[in-house]
Amino acid sequence: MTYRLFKTPNGIKQVPVREEDEFSDFDYNTQIPEEAKGVVKGNEAPFVEQTRNQKRNLTESMTGQVAFQQDSLQYNNLQIVNINYSSFATGSASQIDETYNSGTAPGNALNDTVMFSGIASGDNNDALYYNISYVSCRVKYGQITDDSYIEWYPLQKLAGGSSAGGKIPVQISNTAYNNDATATTSGSDYGVQSIGCGIMDIQQLYNSSDSLKGVRCIGLALKSIFVNFDSAITTDNVEINVELGIDLKSGGNSY
Repeated sequence: MTYRLFKTPNGIKQVPVREEDEFSDFDYNTQIPEEAKGVVKGNEAPFVEQTRNQKRNLTESMTGQVAFQQDSLQYNNLQIVNINYSSFATGSASQIDETYNSGTAPGNALNDTVMFSGIASGDNNDALYYNISYVSCRVKYGQITDDSYIEWYPLQKLAGGSSAGGKIPVQISNTAYNNDATATTSGSDYGVQSIGCGIMDIQQLYNSSDSLKGVRCIGLALKSIFVNFDSAITTDNVEINVELGIDLKSGGNSY
């Protein structure tokens, strides 16, 4: 059977030749009839089925190309996040020992945070989880000793959003058997995850093998800053620069 296809405002209309007279008033200059010959499959002409398949294949091809570009043409998946800490101490001293967010239980928003939200005023609703590959720290003022360090709590999303993130509880149970020393593995400060880095330009790695993906979180909250100097200095001038290595391909909304 022979069909003629007419371009109408509502799409292509397929009409058997014997019924095409109903389209005799079409303006063929703008609505050109196209002929489709072939064996009818079901209730439509082969040309219609072919057109539909072409559109579907085009969509699938475009999706595949986008995925290829994101995966193969993304030459560098490492994003560097730089943080500068200042104004965390005052006066003259040979040591800085500051504690942050102590006693705040999981489920509550923390202070002194940096979140991977992508916007200046974003909260934990806007933030994405990323894997931290490494941390490196440096001090800009004063001569420090090698026992200096900085610690953070990795952050997770909280229900309700509109705030900073909260602490991430440990994923396994810890049991401590104490004798000469007391090991604390529970509570709001030690029953949660935290990371640290020595302040001597030493890189702390968290993905040292293919099976380790890094520390997953939406950001970091300060836990402690401990800095020893070889002599008393004006601590108001001390600044700490932190360098985070982030795996861009790990971004997502789930932990």
